[in-house]
Amino acid sequence: MPHLTVRLKKQFTRTGCAAGWIMLLSFLLSGSADAQTWSWTFEMIDLPGKFPSLTVDSHSNLHISYADFNGALKYGFRPAGSSRWFNMVLDKQLGTFTTKLTLDANENPNICYTPGIIKYAKWDGRQWRIQQIAKDTGEIGYTCSIMVAKDDTPQLSWYQLTGPLLLHIRYAVLKDNTWLVRTLDFDGETGKWNSMVLDEHDDPIVSYSAWVNGELRVARWNGKKWEVTTVDSRTRSPSEYNIGQGNSLILGPDGKGHISFYSEKALKYAHEVGDGWKVEVVDQVPWAGSWMQFRSSIVLDRQGFPHICYEDSGVLKHAYWDGKKWVLQALAPNGLELFRYSSMAIGPDDVLYVAFRDPEDNTLKLATGRRTTGPSDSSSTKQEKPEGPNNHN
Repeated sequence: MPHLTVRLKKQFTRTGCAAGWIMLLSFLLSGSADAQTWSWTFEMIDLPGKFPSLTVDSHSNLHISYADFNGALKYGFRPAGSSRWFNMVLDKQLGTFTTKLTLDANENPNICYTPGIIKYAKWDGRQWRIQQIAKDTGEIGYTCSIMVAKDDTPQLSWYQLTGPLLLHIRYAVLKDNTWLVRTLDFDGETGKWNSMVLDEHDDPIVSYSAWVNGELRVARWNGKKWEVTTVDSRTRSPSEYNIGQGNSLILGPDGKGHISFYSEKALKYAHEVGDGWKVEVVDQVPWAGSWMQFRSSIVLDRQGFPHICYEDSGVLKHAYWDGKKWVLQALAPNGLELFRYSSMAIGPDDVLYVAFRDPEDNTLKLATGRRTTGPSDSSSTKQEKPEGPNNHN
Protein backbone atom coordinates (compact mmCIF):
# COMPACT_ATOMS: atom_id res chain seq x y z
CA MET A 1 0.00 0.00 0.00
CA PRO A 2 2.45 2.64 -1.29
CA HIS A 3 0.16 5.68 -0.93
CA LEU A 4 -0.39 5.07 2.76
CA THR A 5 3.33 4.45 3.28
CA VAL A 6 4.31 7.78 1.70
CA ARG A 7 1.57 9.71 3.47
CA LEU A 8 2.44 8.20 6.83
CA LYS A 9 6.12 9.02 6.41
CA LYS A 10 5.16 12.64 5.79
CA GLN A 11 2.53 12.96 8.51
CA PHE A 12 3.60 10.71 11.35
CA THR A 13 6.03 11.55 14.13
CA ARG A 14 8.95 9.23 14.53
CA THR A 15 9.12 7.77 18.03
CA GLY A 16 12.84 7.14 17.86
CA CYS A 17 15.18 4.52 16.52
CA ALA A 18 13.89 1.01 17.06
CA ALA A 19 16.66 -0.03 19.36
CA GLY A 20 16.26 -1.20 22.93
CA TRP A 21 17.17 -4.45 24.49
CA ILE A 22 17.75 -7.56 22.35
CA MET A 23 17.36 -11.05 23.63
CA LEU A 24 17.72 -14.42 21.97
CA LEU A 25 15.41 -17.12 23.28
CA SER A 26 15.38 -20.67 21.91
CA PHE A 27 13.42 -23.80 22.55
CA LEU A 28 13.46 -27.41 21.45
CA LEU A 29 10.98 -28.44 18.75
CA SER A 30 12.18 -31.99 18.13
CA GLY A 31 14.46 -34.57 19.67
CA SER A 32 17.20 -34.24 17.05
CA ALA A 33 20.66 -32.82 17.75
CA ASP A 34 19.99 -29.85 15.42
CA ALA A 35 16.55 -28.89 16.64
CA GLN A 36 14.51 -25.98 15.35
CA THR A 37 14.67 -22.92 17.57
CA TRP A 38 13.14 -19.47 17.65
CA SER A 39 15.39 -16.42 17.78
CA TRP A 40 13.72 -13.24 19.11
CA THR A 41 14.73 -9.60 18.83
CA PHE A 42 13.04 -6.69 20.57
CA GLU A 43 12.47 -3.05 19.62
CA MET A 44 10.44 -0.11 20.88
CA ILE A 45 7.21 0.84 19.13
CA ASP A 46 6.25 3.83 21.28
CA LEU A 47 6.22 5.20 24.80
CA PRO A 48 3.80 3.60 27.27
CA GLY A 49 0.81 2.05 25.53
CA LYS A 50 -1.79 -0.63 26.18
CA PHE A 51 -4.41 -2.75 24.42
CA PRO A 52 -2.48 -3.04 21.14
CA SER A 53 -3.86 -4.86 18.11
CA LEU A 54 -1.18 -5.89 15.61
CA THR A 55 -1.40 -7.16 12.03
CA VAL A 56 0.87 -7.72 9.03
CA ASP A 57 -0.10 -7.03 5.41
CA SER A 58 0.90 -9.08 2.36
CA HIS A 59 4.03 -6.93 1.87
CA SER A 60 5.19 -7.51 5.48
CA ASN A 61 4.36 -3.95 6.56
CA LEU A 62 3.24 -3.80 10.20
CA HIS A 63 0.12 -1.99 11.41
CA ILE A 64 -0.87 -1.46 15.04
CA SER A 65 -3.62 0.30 16.98
CA TYR A 66 -3.33 0.99 20.70
CA ALA A 67 -4.28 3.29 23.56
CA ASP A 68 -1.70 5.57 25.10
CA PHE A 69 -1.67 6.50 28.77
CA ASN A 70 -3.23 9.91 28.08
CA GLY A 71 -6.46 8.34 26.84
CA ALA A 72 -5.79 8.71 23.11
CA LEU A 73 -6.23 6.21 20.27
CA LYS A 74 -3.00 5.84 18.29
CA TYR A 75 -2.03 4.09 15.08
CA GLY A 76 1.47 2.93 14.17
CA PHE A 77 3.01 1.81 10.90
CA ARG A 78 6.37 0.17 10.21
CA PRO A 79 7.36 -0.37 6.56
CA ALA A 80 8.75 -3.77 5.62
CA GLY A 81 12.52 -3.99 5.97
CA SER A 82 12.65 -0.92 8.22
CA SER A 83 13.10 -0.48 11.96
CA ARG A 84 11.37 2.92 12.01
CA TRP A 85 7.89 3.27 13.44
CA PHE A 86 5.60 6.11 12.40
CA ASN A 87 2.90 6.84 14.98
CA MET A 88 0.00 9.27 15.10
CA VAL A 89 -2.93 10.17 17.34
CA LEU A 90 -6.34 9.46 15.79
CA ASP A 91 -8.71 10.35 18.64
CA LYS A 92 -8.18 12.12 21.98
CA GLN A 93 -9.54 12.34 25.53
CA LEU A 94 -11.13 8.92 25.50
CA GLY A 95 -10.26 7.41 28.89
CA THR A 96 -9.68 3.66 29.11
CA PHE A 97 -10.59 1.46 26.15
CA THR A 98 -9.53 -1.53 24.07
CA THR A 99 -8.71 -1.55 20.36
CA LYS A 100 -8.90 -4.01 17.47
CA LEU A 101 -7.37 -3.53 14.02
CA THR A 102 -7.98 -5.29 10.72
CA LEU A 103 -7.08 -4.63 7.08
CA ASP A 104 -9.57 -4.30 4.24
CA ALA A 105 -9.17 -5.66 0.70
CA ASN A 106 -6.91 -2.72 -0.18
CA GLU A 107 -4.85 -3.40 2.97
CA ASN A 108 -5.97 -0.15 4.55
CA PRO A 109 -6.37 -0.21 8.36
CA ASN A 110 -9.78 -0.27 10.04
CA ILE A 111 -10.07 0.02 13.83
CA CYS A 112 -12.81 -0.47 16.42
CA TYR A 113 -12.40 0.86 19.97
CA THR A 114 -14.54 1.13 23.11
CA PRO A 115 -14.23 4.43 25.06
CA GLY A 116 -17.63 3.91 26.73
CA ILE A 117 -19.14 3.90 23.23
CA ILE A 118 -18.30 1.91 20.09
CA LYS A 119 -16.28 3.87 17.54
CA TYR A 120 -14.94 2.99 14.11
CA ALA A 121 -11.87 4.53 12.45
CA LYS A 122 -11.03 3.88 8.80
CA TRP A 123 -8.16 4.98 6.57
CA ASP A 124 -9.81 5.49 3.16
CA GLY A 125 -6.56 5.91 1.22
CA ARG A 126 -6.41 9.67 1.77
CA GLN A 127 -7.51 10.41 5.32
CA TRP A 128 -8.84 8.88 8.52
CA ARG A 129 -12.61 8.86 8.96
CA ILE A 130 -14.05 8.25 12.44
CA GLN A 131 -17.65 7.65 13.44
CA GLN A 132 -19.68 6.41 16.39
CA ILE A 133 -21.93 3.36 15.96
CA ALA A 134 -25.12 2.51 17.87
CA LYS A 135 -25.60 5.94 19.44
CA ASP A 136 -27.81 6.37 22.49
CA THR A 137 -27.83 2.66 23.32
CA GLY A 138 -26.03 2.87 26.65
CA GLU A 139 -22.48 2.30 27.86
CA ILE A 140 -20.17 -0.03 25.92
CA GLY A 141 -16.99 -1.60 27.30
CA TYR A 142 -14.52 -4.46 27.42
CA THR A 143 -13.59 -5.82 23.96
CA CYS A 144 -14.66 -5.30 20.36
CA SER A 145 -13.87 -7.04 17.07
CA ILE A 146 -13.88 -5.86 13.47
CA MET A 147 -13.63 -7.37 10.00
CA VAL A 148 -14.11 -5.87 6.52
CA ALA A 149 -15.60 -7.86 3.65
CA LYS A 150 -14.11 -7.94 0.16
CA ASP A 151 -16.71 -5.38 -0.98
CA ASP A 152 -15.47 -2.97 1.75
CA THR A 153 -18.40 -3.64 4.10
CA PRO A 154 -17.32 -3.31 7.76
CA GLN A 155 -18.71 -5.61 10.45
CA LEU A 156 -18.22 -5.15 14.20
CA SER A 157 -19.03 -6.91 17.46
CA TRP A 158 -18.87 -5.54 20.99
CA TYR A 159 -20.16 -5.87 24.58
CA GLN A 160 -23.08 -3.76 25.77
CA LEU A 161 -22.73 -2.75 29.42
CA THR A 162 -25.88 -0.70 30.06
CA GLY A 163 -29.12 0.25 28.30
CA PRO A 164 -32.21 -1.69 27.24
CA LEU A 165 -30.09 -4.63 26.01
CA LEU A 166 -27.44 -4.61 28.72
CA LEU A 167 -24.78 -7.28 29.25
CA HIS A 168 -25.06 -8.82 25.79
CA ILE A 169 -22.87 -9.21 22.72
CA ARG A 170 -23.98 -7.00 19.83
CA TYR A 171 -23.17 -6.97 16.13
CA ALA A 172 -23.38 -4.32 13.43
CA VAL A 173 -22.92 -4.29 9.66
CA LEU A 174 -22.98 -1.26 7.34
CA LYS A 175 -25.63 -1.59 4.62
CA ASP A 176 -26.57 1.28 2.26
CA ASN A 177 -24.80 3.77 4.55
CA THR A 178 -26.87 2.60 7.52
CA TRP A 179 -25.61 0.57 10.47
CA LEU A 180 -27.80 -2.46 11.13
CA VAL A 181 -27.38 -3.43 14.79
CA ARG A 182 -28.60 -6.59 16.52
CA THR A 183 -28.02 -8.65 19.64
CA LEU A 184 -26.35 -12.00 19.01
CA ASP A 185 -27.09 -13.76 22.29
CA PHE A 186 -29.63 -12.77 24.95
CA ASP A 187 -28.16 -14.92 27.72
CA GLY A 188 -26.61 -13.02 30.62
CA GLU A 189 -23.11 -11.50 30.26
CA THR A 190 -22.37 -12.83 26.78
CA GLY A 191 -19.49 -11.34 24.84
CA LYS A 192 -17.19 -9.58 27.31
CA TRP A 193 -14.48 -11.27 25.26
CA ASN A 194 -15.25 -11.68 21.56
CA SER A 195 -13.38 -12.35 18.32
CA MET A 196 -14.67 -12.22 14.73
CA VAL A 197 -13.60 -13.66 11.38
CA LEU A 198 -15.28 -13.82 7.97
CA ASP A 199 -15.68 -17.05 6.02
CA GLU A 200 -15.10 -17.48 2.27
CA HIS A 201 -18.55 -15.96 1.61
CA ASP A 202 -17.78 -12.96 3.86
CA ASP A 203 -20.32 -14.19 6.39
CA PRO A 204 -19.31 -13.46 10.02
CA ILE A 205 -18.27 -16.04 12.60
CA VAL A 206 -17.93 -14.78 16.18
CA SER A 207 -16.46 -16.55 19.20
CA TYR A 208 -17.46 -15.15 22.57
CA SER A 209 -17.65 -15.87 26.27
CA ALA A 210 -20.94 -16.66 28.01
CA TRP A 211 -19.96 -15.71 31.55
CA VAL A 212 -23.09 -16.66 33.53
CA ASN A 213 -23.40 -20.04 31.83
CA GLY A 214 -19.66 -20.71 31.90
CA GLU A 215 -19.29 -21.40 28.19
CA LEU A 216 -17.27 -20.50 25.12
CA ARG A 217 -19.67 -20.13 22.19
CA VAL A 218 -19.43 -19.56 18.44
CA ALA A 219 -22.14 -17.79 16.41
CA ARG A 220 -22.22 -18.19 12.61
CA TRP A 221 -24.35 -16.27 10.16
CA ASN A 222 -25.59 -18.79 7.56
CA GLY A 223 -27.06 -16.15 5.26
CA LYS A 224 -30.46 -16.19 6.96
CA LYS A 225 -29.93 -16.52 10.70
CA TRP A 226 -27.32 -16.93 13.43
CA GLU A 227 -26.43 -20.48 14.45
CA VAL A 228 -24.88 -20.77 17.91
CA THR A 229 -22.79 -23.72 19.11
CA THR A 230 -20.94 -24.39 22.37
CA VAL A 231 -17.20 -25.03 22.15
CA ASP A 232 -16.40 -25.61 25.83
CA SER A 233 -18.50 -25.49 29.00
CA ARG A 234 -18.71 -26.41 32.68
CA THR A 235 -20.41 -29.62 31.60
CA ARG A 236 -17.28 -30.65 29.68
CA SER A 237 -14.92 -29.17 32.28
CA PRO A 238 -16.78 -29.63 35.60
CA SER A 239 -13.86 -28.51 37.74
CA GLU A 240 -13.87 -25.03 36.16
CA TYR A 241 -16.45 -22.31 36.63
CA ASN A 242 -15.35 -19.55 34.25
CA ILE A 243 -14.63 -20.46 30.61
CA GLY A 244 -14.05 -18.50 27.41
CA GLN A 245 -12.10 -15.44 28.53
CA GLY A 246 -9.60 -13.84 26.16
CA ASN A 247 -10.74 -15.87 23.15
CA SER A 248 -9.07 -15.44 19.75
CA LEU A 249 -10.55 -17.01 16.60
CA ILE A 250 -9.01 -17.71 13.20
CA LEU A 251 -9.88 -19.94 10.25
CA GLY A 252 -7.51 -22.40 8.62
CA PRO A 253 -7.14 -22.79 4.83
CA ASP A 254 -9.83 -25.48 5.02
CA GLY A 255 -12.28 -23.06 6.62
CA LYS A 256 -12.15 -24.83 9.99
CA GLY A 257 -11.99 -22.72 13.13
CA HIS A 258 -9.13 -22.52 15.65
CA ILE A 259 -9.62 -20.76 19.00
CA SER A 260 -7.31 -19.95 21.89
CA PHE A 261 -8.99 -19.03 25.18
CA TYR A 262 -8.68 -19.10 28.94
CA SER A 263 -10.62 -21.12 31.45
CA GLU A 264 -10.43 -20.71 35.20
CA LYS A 265 -7.27 -22.82 35.43
CA ALA A 266 -5.69 -23.04 31.99
CA LEU A 267 -4.99 -21.68 28.56
CA LYS A 268 -6.87 -23.88 26.09
CA TYR A 269 -6.93 -24.53 22.36
CA ALA A 270 -9.99 -25.66 20.39
CA HIS A 271 -10.26 -26.66 16.74
CA GLU A 272 -13.13 -27.93 14.65
CA VAL A 273 -13.39 -31.65 14.04
CA GLY A 274 -16.27 -32.61 11.79
CA ASP A 275 -19.37 -30.96 13.20
CA GLY A 276 -17.89 -30.43 16.66
CA TRP A 277 -14.93 -29.00 18.52
CA LYS A 278 -11.95 -30.69 20.10
CA VAL A 279 -10.58 -28.88 23.18
CA GLU A 280 -7.25 -29.42 24.91
CA VAL A 281 -5.16 -27.75 27.59
CA VAL A 282 -2.05 -25.91 26.39
CA ASP A 283 -0.75 -24.57 29.73
CA GLN A 284 -1.88 -24.41 33.34
CA VAL A 285 -2.52 -20.74 34.12
CA PRO A 286 -3.75 -19.56 37.54
CA TRP A 287 -6.68 -17.18 37.89
CA ALA A 288 -5.45 -13.57 38.07
CA GLY A 289 -8.65 -11.80 39.07
CA SER A 290 -8.81 -9.11 36.36
CA TRP A 291 -10.40 -9.22 32.91
CA MET A 292 -7.34 -7.41 31.48
CA GLN A 293 -5.11 -10.42 32.18
CA PHE A 294 -7.08 -12.57 29.77
CA ARG A 295 -5.59 -11.78 26.38
CA SER A 296 -4.59 -14.45 23.88
CA SER A 297 -3.75 -14.27 20.18
CA ILE A 298 -3.64 -17.24 17.83
CA VAL A 299 -2.05 -17.52 14.37
CA LEU A 300 -1.30 -20.42 12.02
CA ASP A 301 2.03 -20.87 10.28
CA ARG A 302 2.43 -22.19 6.73
CA GLN A 303 2.41 -25.76 8.05
CA GLY A 304 -0.99 -25.12 9.60
CA PHE A 305 0.46 -25.34 13.13
CA PRO A 306 -0.94 -22.92 15.74
CA HIS A 307 1.08 -20.36 17.68
CA ILE A 308 -0.51 -18.72 20.71
CA CYS A 309 0.69 -15.63 22.56
CA TYR A 310 -0.76 -15.24 26.06
CA GLU A 311 -0.11 -13.99 29.58
CA ASP A 312 0.50 -16.03 32.72
CA SER A 313 0.51 -13.93 35.92
CA GLY A 314 2.42 -11.17 34.13
CA VAL A 315 4.77 -13.47 32.20
CA LEU A 316 4.40 -13.16 28.43
CA LYS A 317 4.44 -16.60 26.80
CA HIS A 318 4.47 -18.17 23.35
CA ALA A 319 3.02 -21.66 22.86
CA TYR A 320 3.81 -23.54 19.66
CA TRP A 321 2.56 -26.87 18.28
CA ASP A 322 5.50 -28.69 16.65
CA GLY A 323 3.45 -31.53 15.14
CA LYS A 324 3.65 -33.78 18.19
CA LYS A 325 3.43 -31.62 21.29
CA TRP A 326 2.95 -28.13 22.64
CA VAL A 327 6.17 -26.28 23.41
CA LEU A 328 6.10 -23.26 25.72
CA GLN A 329 8.47 -20.30 25.77
CA ALA A 330 8.68 -17.21 28.01
CA LEU A 331 9.17 -13.97 26.05
CA ALA A 332 9.07 -11.44 28.88
CA PRO A 333 9.06 -11.77 32.69
CA ASN A 334 6.55 -10.26 35.07
CA GLY A 335 7.12 -6.84 36.58
CA LEU A 336 5.66 -4.14 38.81
CA GLU A 337 2.88 -3.62 36.25
CA LEU A 338 1.08 -6.94 35.89
CA PHE A 339 -0.44 -6.80 32.42
CA ARG A 340 1.49 -7.28 29.17
CA TYR A 341 -1.43 -6.41 26.82
CA SER A 342 -0.05 -8.72 24.13
CA SER A 343 -1.10 -9.11 20.49
CA MET A 344 0.42 -11.55 17.96
CA ALA A 345 0.57 -11.54 14.15
CA ILE A 346 2.40 -13.63 11.55
CA GLY A 347 3.87 -12.45 8.26
CA PRO A 348 3.73 -14.14 4.84
CA ASP A 349 7.27 -15.42 5.47
CA ASP A 350 6.27 -17.10 8.77
CA VAL A 351 7.96 -14.41 10.88
CA LEU A 352 6.15 -13.95 14.20
CA TYR A 353 5.45 -10.52 15.71
CA VAL A 354 4.26 -9.82 19.25
CA ALA A 355 3.35 -6.36 20.56
CA PHE A 356 3.39 -6.03 24.35
CA ARG A 357 4.09 -3.77 27.30
CA ASP A 358 7.67 -4.10 28.49
CA PRO A 359 7.79 -4.96 32.22
CA GLU A 360 11.05 -3.03 32.64
CA ASP A 361 10.01 0.45 31.46
CA ASN A 362 6.32 0.08 30.44
CA THR A 363 7.02 1.11 26.85
CA LEU A 364 5.20 -0.60 24.00
CA LYS A 365 7.61 -3.11 22.48
CA LEU A 366 7.70 -5.44 19.49
CA ALA A 367 9.17 -8.94 19.68
CA THR A 368 10.11 -10.48 16.32
CA GLY A 369 10.58 -14.23 16.15
CA ARG A 370 12.34 -16.12 13.37
CA ARG A 371 12.73 -19.86 13.08
CA THR A 372 16.31 -21.13 13.03
CA THR A 373 18.11 -24.38 13.75
CA GLY A 374 20.44 -25.06 16.63
CA PRO A 375 21.01 -27.03 19.81
CA SER A 376 18.20 -27.60 22.26
CA ASP A 377 17.44 -25.12 25.02
CA SER A 378 16.88 -26.59 28.47
CA SER A 379 14.83 -23.52 29.48
CA SER A 380 11.95 -24.57 27.24
CA THR A 381 8.95 -26.47 28.48
CA LYS A 382 7.55 -29.30 26.41
CA GLN A 383 3.98 -30.46 26.93
CA GLU A 384 3.54 -34.02 25.71
CA LYS A 385 0.14 -34.66 24.11
CA PRO A 386 -1.12 -37.90 22.57
CA GLU A 387 -3.11 -35.92 20.02
CA GLY A 388 -3.29 -32.35 18.79
CA PRO A 389 -3.95 -29.89 15.97
CA ASN A 390 -2.31 -32.11 13.37
CA ASN A 391 -4.97 -34.79 13.87
CA HIS A 392 -8.14 -32.80 13.30
CA ASN A 393 -9.19 -34.24 9.93
